[in-house]
Amino acid sequence: MQLGCTYLVVKDMNRSIAFYEALLNMKAISKNLERWAQFHCGNTIALWNPEYDQRLIKDSEDISVHFNEAYLKYKQDQATQYGNNVVLNFNVPDLQREYERIQSLNIGTVTEILYINVVQPYYCFMLNDPDGNLIEITGDYPLLKRADHSRSNNG
Repeated sequence: MQLGCTYLVVKDMNRSIAFYEALLNMKAISKNLERWAQFHCGNTIALWNPEYDQRLIKDSEDISVHFNEAYLKYKQDQATQYGNNVVLNFNVPDLQREYERIQSLNIGTVTEILYINVVQPYYCFMLNDPDGNLIEITGDYPLLKRADHSRSNNG
C-alpha cells in the first residue's frame, strides 16, 4: 500500500487555493469546480470542499448520477470539522530564505524561527492555513544562527 495523497478539508476553496499557490510557489496542477484542487510537491496535497457535495445533494434533481445511497447516508451521518486535523511538514534547503519569503507573502501569522531538540535538534517555523491546519517548515539554518543559539543557552 502507498499513500496516494493527503486531503485537507477546506471551507473556502478560492482562499485556500490562493494560500497554497503562494505558500508552495506553484499553481494547482488540477482543479475541479469548487470541490477539488491538487498540488504536487514531493507527494500530492489535495484540497477538498465537502460543502460542494452537500450543495449538489440538495440541488440535484437526479442525485443518483453523482452519488450512491451509501455515500448519501455517509454524508448525512458525518459532521464536517475544519482545521487542526493535520500537520504538514515541508523541508526547504534554506530556512532563513524561506522564512523571509513566507513573511513577505503576508498570507498569515508566522512564528519566529523555533529551535527544537527532543530526539534530534532542528529549526522550524509554523503558520496556519485559512482553515487552521498547522504547517511546519524545516530546513537548513545558517551556522551563525546556531552558534548564537548555543551561546544564549550556555550563559
